[in-house]
Amino acid sequence: MKKLLKSRTIRLNLLAVAAVISSVALRGTPWVTLVLAFAVFGTIAWRNRDSVASMRIARTLTSLAVLIEVWYSGGAGRWPLLIAGVLVTLYLAYADIVAKALNVGYLQTVGFDIERTRRERWTTPPSIGRIMNALTVLYVLADIPAGPLTNATDLVFLVIALAAFGWTGTAVLSGYLHRRRESHPVDLKVMTAVQRLQPKYVIHFAGARESEYQLNMWLPYFEQVGDPYMIIVRDRYLLDSIAARTSAPIVLVPAQSVLDSILPESVRAAFYVNHAVKNAQLIKLDKYIHTQLMHGDSDKAISRSPVSLMYDRVFVAGQAGIDRYHRHGVDIPNYKFKKIGRPQLHDLQVGRRDKLESDRQVVLYTPTWTGLTADVNYSSLKEGKRIVEALLKRDVTVIFRTHPYTRTNAAYQALADEIKAIIAADAAATGRAHLWGSQAESEVTLSDCINAADVAISDISGTASDWLYCGRPFAMTDPKGFREDYLEEFPLAKASYLFDPQADNVEEVLDELLVTDSKASVRAEVREYYLGDIEPGDLIGVFANEVKATYAKPVHKTAIGTSALPPELIGS
Repeated sequence: MKKLLKSRTIRLNLLAVAAVISSVALRGTPWVTLVLAFAVFGTIAWRNRDSVASMRIARTLTSLAVLIEVWYSGGAGRWPLLIAGVLVTLYLAYADIVAKALNVGYLQTVGFDIERTRRERWTTPPSIGRIMNALTVLYVLADIPAGPLTNATDLVFLVIALAAFGWTGTAVLSGYLHRRRESHPVDLKVMTAVQRLQPKYVIHFAGARESEYQLNMWLPYFEQVGDPYMIIVRDRYLLDSIAARTSAPIVLVPAQSVLDSILPESVRAAFYVNHAVKNAQLIKLDKYIHTQLMHGDSDKAISRSPVSLMYDRVFVAGQAGIDRYHRHGVDIPNYKFKKIGRPQLHDLQVGRRDKLESDRQVVLYTPTWTGLTADVNYSSLKEGKRIVEALLKRDVTVIFRTHPYTRTNAAYQALADEIKAIIAADAAATGRAHLWGSQAESEVTLSDCINAADVAISDISGTASDWLYCGRPFAMTDPKGFREDYLEEFPLAKASYLFDPQADNVEEVLDELLVTDSKASVRAEVREYYLGDIEPGDLIGVFANEVKATYAKPVHKTAIGTSALPPELIGS
């Protein structure tokens, strides 16, 4: 999605530049400029209809192009449209200032019952965004040659523009006056609604585009806790997709200053599912118990990051989650850890999959993404083609499920697409019911995929430990070439069959996975170490109880722990 948005911005900017060039180079031929301008303004009005300041460069250049075309087509005789065009262009050039003023004291919410007057509803940033985006489209339409009616249409548009700017101007002025009255204004109606809710805890979520999955995996289990709570979303582009997945009240809080005042005294705890930089803006408030959940239990570096030292509690699946930190010198006192298992695994089928004797074996292959930097790129997609082709020769059914972030890297997305094409061709040729693409990645859950498979192939990721819970055979890849250091760095792999860095031993690994399975007893031991001994039916209850414990008593923080590191490492 991030790449899509970026490419759309580039395309619109190019169209805007083309509109400016055509307005100068093709005098007397307005249609090229008008078509280009309508494409820019129409796309933005549809895709970003609620936004006041998005795509500012493209919109400003396009407005300028239309203004130039108006001048060349009619000169001073079209003074009403020229005046309106100057106003539109100046507005778009300084739309960021308008947006800041409109957002003073306004918070966007989902799931709260907030009553606003008609004027308040029509002066919110989304409403002003829709009004002004519609105005830009009308600006282009007003420039369409209308023969003897041209002067009349120009004058009508000027009246419409003055009305729109007058309405927006009063809203902007109100915002700035609000800022002068209060140093840190907050939306009082939202604060009243939050007070009425009396939430016991909040979930704080910030992150990059496409990161919603990190929160979504926890939402069903927070809903099982039973006490009122709300979600604080820090980035506008995350709001809609999260709102579509939960009925919990949500507040969009872009500004740090609002965090200091929006939470009522009923709140005693805050939960986090990643290490977003903005987390620190709430963690600095020491009147809450801050708990890190993360979004998967794996041996990746992010799962034992020193950033976790900021939190009052760190929920982990099992003892491995604690040892992982201490093994890498992250000195978190043991009392901060809570072993809760993985509630996401409550519906996994443990043991052999139910199937008929005639059923083919099903292999789940879950390559991870490239990571933000090369040092944490554990993706096996470069070796994936060799692995999948070897699987297809074994007459198995393949479930190919890539990480949600795969699409953020064009090169690795191309590798994934090539593998999907191979699987699709085999399905068409053999009739085998492979699962790939959206069917495997969005229409079913990871638990569904695990329950449908007999064995799995995973990279270094949370998927490997999730699979471990079911107890069936699995293999892990080594694209970074850890080789003899693999087991020390990623102990979970003791229960798996290891591929060589280039998957040269793919046939030997598949023999173990599909035929021999010599590590069945080791898996049971490693499974308890990583995921605890909580039964599937108890996982949600354990999570709910530990969540409740964070806010059961008034917050009184005292450092009661001693160093978790061995004495010989302390002070070294």
